[in-house]
Amino acid sequence: MGALIQFFVQLCLLRRAPQDLPGSSALLGLILVVDLVVAFLVGLTAGLTPPVALGQGVVDALFTLILLYLALRLLDRGPRFLQLATALLGTGSLLGLLALAPLGLLAGVEAGGAASLAGLPLLFLLFWGLLVSGHILRHGFDLRLGQGVLIAVAYNLLGSALVSGLFPGS
Repeated sequence: MGALIQFFVQLCLLRRAPQDLPGSSALLGLILVVDLVVAFLVGLTAGLTPPVALGQGVVDALFTLILLYLALRLLDRGPRFLQLATALLGTGSLLGLLALAPLGLLAGVEAGGAASLAGLPLLFLLFWGLLVSGHILRHGFDLRLGQGVLIAVAYNLLGSALVSGLFPGS
């Protein structure tokens, strides 16, 4: 398990590539469960109710998996699905765990200058997450890093709109 965590750390540092992961449905299933648990914890830390936190995590994971599957099939790169899905969910889980501390700080701070300061680590993690996703997409779709990041930005905007539409006021 330690080697797997170390792999995702290296992937987040852009030192590894998703094709270095085994194409394993069992591994994807394990990482999916971890992703849902982390999304649930992030949602609770952000002040969401348990059903909404779980619902948002499920919708986000399904959106990621479905969109990735369709894009890979459309471009005739279907065999890369297990590795890319595992990489995206695994790095998202790791970055989500890193977001727990700043989210906890932000929850305990009133609006104003201190809240803005507490939000800086979250902003950094957001941008880092886009870079990591772009890195993964670059390898999976044979793109340049900038193209992968642009696709990651578009994906995040679509995903946020979907989650906001399904869970208004959260």
